[in-house]
Amino acid sequence: MTTPAERTSPEAPTAAPAAEGPAATPAARVIPPRAATPGEATAPPREASPRARLLAWVGLGLSLVALAVSLLLWVESGRAADRRDGTRAATAAARTAVETMLSYDYKTFDQHTAQVDALLTGAFRTEFDNGTKQSVKPLAVANQAVVQARASEVGVMSASDNTVRVLAFVNQATTSAKLDRPQVDQNRVILTMSRVDGRWLVSKVEAF
Repeated sequence: MTTPAERTSPEAPTAAPAAEGPAATPAARVIPPRAATPGEATAPPREASPRARLLAWVGLGLSLVALAVSLLLWVESGRAADRRDGTRAATAAARTAVETMLSYDYKTFDQHTAQVDALLTGAFRTEFDNGTKQSVKPLAVANQAVVQARASEVGVMSASDNTVRVLAFVNQATTSAKLDRPQVDQNRVILTMSRVDGRWLVSKVEAF
């Protein structure tokens, strides 16, 4: 039997059914940045220790020394190469000069002297010209002499940047009106070669 209260009380609403679909994604958790502590905010940067600074300076010094040594070796290598080239050039010039100086023909003696002059320094040129005109030319003309000189060996005795001393072994073949057959004389000559304006010229001659 229904009581009056039961007939008049409204029914409690029922919950609506949950909507079907994918489950809602939970919101990502945001972690706030950690605030710097007072000590961290005011601490100055750490300086390198004295030992670290010393090692850095030592390393820099060693690098500079290595660079200086490399540069010095490079310069010395270049100078040595230049000296070798200069010595070879001086030796070749000495061979040409000694063969030209000791060869002559009585018919063309003056032309020969002019050719030799181009191979000599100024001071030695005067000495050579005076000596040949006073002693060699008169005998060459009187004997109708023709001399051909050939250097069999040429070697360096000493060398510097601008001066090279060269020893030459020279054979002189002479024909003249007073000789029945050619005469060969062997001579040893020391030539001092001097670099003048990029050329190697004879500045002194010693025969023995």
